[in-house]
Amino acid sequence: MHKKTKILIILGLIFSIHLFSQICFAKYVIETSNLAAKINIDTTKPKIELVDIISSNTNYPTYANQTHLITGHIKIIEENISRNIFSSNHLTILVDNSPTLVDFKSFSLISENSSEKIYEFSFTNTTGNGILSLVIPEGIVEDIAGFCNESRTFSTNIMIDNIAPAVSFQEIPSSNGKSLAQLTANEAIANLVGWTSSSDGYVLSKEFCNPVSYQLPITDFAQNSSDLFIRIEKATNLSLNYGSFDITSRQTFVSNGQISAPKTISSDSICKTETILVNVSGDIAPNSLQGRTYIHTYWGEGASATCTYHKLTYYHGYNPNPSSNWLNIGSDNIYYSDNKPFSQFGGAGINRAGNSSSLSKPLPSDIAKQYLFGISGMQFKLNNSPDFSIVYQGYVKDFGWLAASCDGEENLFQHDKPFSSIRMNLVPKTEKQYLINFWNCDIGTHNIS
Repeated sequence: MHKKTKILIILGLIFSIHLFSQICFAKYVIETSNLAAKINIDTTKPKIELVDIISSNTNYPTYANQTHLITGHIKIIEENISRNIFSSNHLTILVDNSPTLVDFKSFSLISENSSEKIYEFSFTNTTGNGILSLVIPEGIVEDIAGFCNESRTFSTNIMIDNIAPAVSFQEIPSSNGKSLAQLTANEAIANLVGWTSSSDGYVLSKEFCNPVSYQLPITDFAQNSSDLFIRIEKATNLSLNYGSFDITSRQTFVSNGQISAPKTISSDSICKTETILVNVSGDIAPNSLQGRTYIHTYWGEGASATCTYHKLTYYHGYNPNPSSNWLNIGSDNIYYSDNKPFSQFGGAGINRAGNSSSLSKPLPSDIAKQYLFGISGMQFKLNNSPDFSIVYQGYVKDFGWLAASCDGEENLFQHDKPFSSIRMNLVPKTEKQYLINFWNCDIGTHNIS
C-alpha cells in the first residue's frame, strides 16, 4: 500500500475512536478523598463559679462573727486546662467591700472530672461588719488555647457582724400586780425562751409576778452577746418573805432575793442561823412552798429541843427527823408574824449555854462559844407551780457564798458549818438559770451588797 494512503487510514481510525468515546456512558463513578487534619477551635474562657457558702452559726447560718467557721465550694469549668494555680492565696475576702484578713482552716480539691473541678475552703476570724464577698483574680486558670479566666467577685448572703447589741430595759407595771419587762435593742436580737419578740426582732417583752434581779445575756443573730441587768421592783402579784435568825438577832424579814442578816456576815458574830422562817403570798397557795433544813446541834443524832421563842420542836438532822417528809405551811411548824403564817425551820436556843435537849444534855458554855450549831443545810421546792422555781443560797463563814441551789436541791457546805446568812427568790422557770448564774458570781466571796 502506498505510504500516504496508510497515513490517512490511521488518522481516520483515531478520529472514529474519538467520536465513539463522546457517546459512551460508564457504569461506575469512583470518587476519592483524603483527611488532612482534625481541628477543634476553643473560643471559651475557663469559668469559675461559687457553688455555695454557709456559716457555722446553726441558728442563723446567714450571720457570722469572727468566731464562726465559714465554709464554701468553688467550681472551675474547663475541659482543656493547661495551667491551674488556684489556692487560698488567690481568694480575697471582702467585708463591706473592704479586704479583710482571715484564718484559712482548709483549702482542697474535693472532686473533679473531665470538665470541672470543685474546691472546698473554710476560714474563720472574719473581722469587720457588712456583707461578705469573695474575689478571685484573673489568670489563675489557663486552657490550651491560651485563654484565662476572668476576675470574679461573688457577693454572698452572709452578714458579718462583730458588734454586740446595745439594749435598754424598761419595767412597765400593770393593774394586776404584774410587771412587763421590755427590752429594746439597736438591731434585731435572737428570741429568748419565754419572751415575746416583736415582728422586726428589735423588742423583747416578758411578764413578771414578783421582784427579781439578775443579769440577762442578750444575743444578736450573729451570736454577739451583751449582758443586760434586769431589775423588776414593782411587781406585787407574788412575794417571798423570809428571815434567818440567831439568838441575838432582832426578828426582821427580807424578801425576794435580799440578803438576810447581813450584819451577821460583816460582824463575824459567833452566833449563826438557828431559825429560818419562810412565807409566800399573793397569787399562790401558801402551802405550795415546802422545805427541809439540817440542824447541827451539840446533843447529836436523835436529839430534839423546844424553840425558846416559838415553842416549836426542832431536831438534830433534817426536819422533821427522822422522817424524810417535807414541811410546809400546813404542818405544825406555823409561826405568825404580822398576821402572816410562816413555816419555821429550826429553833432559837441552840447556841445558848445550859439549854438541854430531849436527851438531857445541857450545852456547856465553852461549847456554846464555838458557834458550831445552827442550820447548815437547806432544801426548798414548790408544789403545783409549773411556771415558777425557787432559788436559794447560803453563806458560810471562812468560805463565803455557796453555789446556789434550786427546786429541792440541797444547799450545804458541811453539816457542822452553819449559815451566817441566806437569800432566796421565786423566778419564772425560763429565768431560773440566769438567776443562778448571777448569784454564783458571788461563790466564795463575802459580798453583801
